[in-house]
Amino acid sequence: MFNVGILGTENSHAMAFTEIINDNAEDKYGDFKVTALYGIEKAPSEAIKAKYPEAVIVDNISDMVGMVDCAMITARHGKYHKPFAMPFIEAGKPVFIDKPFTISISESYELIDTAKKYNVPVMGGSGCKYSDDLLAFKDEIFSGKIGNIQSALMSFAADMKSEYGGFYFYGSHLAEMAMTVFGYDVKSVSAYLKNGHLSAVLRYDELDLMLSFAKSYTAVAYGDKGYVFKNISTDKIYNYEIDHFTEMVRSGKSSMTEDQLIKPIIVLNAIEESLKYRTAIDLI
Repeated sequence: MFNVGILGTENSHAMAFTEIINDNAEDKYGDFKVTALYGIEKAPSEAIKAKYPEAVIVDNISDMVGMVDCAMITARHGKYHKPFAMPFIEAGKPVFIDKPFTISISESYELIDTAKKYNVPVMGGSGCKYSDDLLAFKDEIFSGKIGNIQSALMSFAADMKSEYGGFYFYGSHLAEMAMTVFGYDVKSVSAYLKNGHLSAVLRYDELDLMLSFAKSYTAVAYGDKGYVFKNISTDKIYNYEIDHFTEMVRSGKSSMTEDQLIKPIIVLNAIEESLKYRTAIDLI
């Protein structure tokens, strides 16, 4: 049995992940159980415990480290992700870190470097990268159906004024989705803010990809032989995240690369810098 600790219970993801794991005792997660909870405020943890009495609420992160075999960091604000995750990584325990992985490039590297030092697998970020529709979109545009891809646009909501780290809180979804489809070798980023709407252009060697941070969950790619349009549903992404997390814990190997964890944070940071300095930001 792998005992799971969840930190940052104010996020609705904490309850969702607990339900998936603990309600499937006879299913594919039968060797996992959420047994420890930590939140800055106790009320969200108490709500989870009311449904799952076997879970223990701890007052300090250090108290949880020795109680669990792995941890899921679900705190809404990315500024908590490194301090919440590091004690478990240093104790040799696999960690899932919810989106955004961090809101700081340096903290992302610190987490990755520490995980390497202790030979601990880590994963996380946005679950939207596992969307069936998104992966179908990727397969279709690279099947040759639309020929050589000339341009593309992807849209997903973001809140520029979120109290949980500004646009990093939701912006990480679109950054990760875009790079899941078109790759991590972004050459430069240009961002624009007009009438409260944020858009950005990710420049690749052979493609300019426009990101629209709007409440429209869509993707379109244009080629010299046609185009592909998809509405992007996020159904089942929590289940897919748990699939990857439990496999990581069992195998001791993460399904995610360093680029997949860090490059989206670099792009989000570049968007911020581009808005500030009103120029394109090179990522070379």
